[in-house]
Amino acid sequence: MNGYEARTRAGMELYKCRERKVACGFAAYLLGVRSRKRLILIGTSTMHGRGKPGFTLVELLVVIAIIGILIALLLPAVQSAREAARRMSCANSFRQVGLAMHNYHTTHNCFPPGMIVWNQSTPDACGSSPNTYYAGWGWGTFILPYLEQQQVYDMIHFDSSISYFDEGDNRDATTKRIETYLCPSDPQGGELVQVSSTTDTDEDCRQTNMAGVADSIQWTCDGLWAKQYNLANGMMAERQACHIRDVTDGTSNTLMIGEVTGGGPGTHRGYFWTSWGIADTRNGINGPFSVPGGGEWPTSGVYGEVRDTGFSSYHPGGCHFVLGDGSVHFLSENMDAGLLADLTTRAGGEPTSAGF
Repeated sequence: MNGYEARTRAGMELYKCRERKVACGFAAYLLGVRSRKRLILIGTSTMHGRGKPGFTLVELLVVIAIIGILIALLLPAVQSAREAARRMSCANSFRQVGLAMHNYHTTHNCFPPGMIVWNQSTPDACGSSPNTYYAGWGWGTFILPYLEQQQVYDMIHFDSSISYFDEGDNRDATTKRIETYLCPSDPQGGELVQVSSTTDTDEDCRQTNMAGVADSIQWTCDGLWAKQYNLANGMMAERQACHIRDVTDGTSNTLMIGEVTGGGPGTHRGYFWTSWGIADTRNGINGPFSVPGGGEWPTSGVYGEVRDTGFSSYHPGGCHFVLGDGSVHFLSENMDAGLLADLTTRAGGEPTSAGF
């Protein structure tokens, strides 16, 4: 075989080899197309069949767990924001009361008395009293016109022969809900509370979350009847009224009105704005006889159980006070007892630092 024939034969073999490769490649292409079409058809039939794609049980549980964790993280923040708003609203109510007290002083040249109640059986230790009984009114009643509650004030008959809980206009007036006197954080919600053993119901007078600061030790003279102003060392006591000139410790260093709580929802026990709305600071803030302090409101007696409850609130860490100058401060439940007593007295001469 000469060179020409050898090259010709080699060329033919190369051509056949290339043809085989093309044919194999085309067959592979067709096979691939058919395979893909089959996969598409299989996928389509699966989508339209019973085996619809979706979350597995494990995936669903994971999603639920994640949502639960997010809620657990966000809930305390939401609750904290709501409490901050409630506390701000409560502080604003105390500012309104402080302003009303000073408007009363401008009109009458004195603050209203803490309460006016006397009884012929009151001991001499409580101060002299008429030989009669008078279930009178408290500071929360006297400042009603300065809280835009003139219509409620006008319902009241201040005649000494009529008690605040007697049937008629007085009873109707004392059941009125005064929003300014209520704290939005208190779950008791301003329910009616019992004040008299002569009625057939627990629902006598409307609750309040404010009380006057009467004394640093004991606001009663015998465990029952309130001390008269000249026997108490605070600004809000019985019978006589306090003048700004009487507060020689300085109105910016003396407590006037503080926050209080009752026995809780449904107990119908608590302070009421009509009268008997004064307390002392001997048990501190959120003390052992208050519900926020871990105590239980006594169920015996009528309104005698308010004697030892002291000042408290459902705000975390303390409660609000209005000072003699009308300013509002949130005092800590961990405040030193001696400092709290110094802030209570109107003329004790104790030095107190600014900001307490």
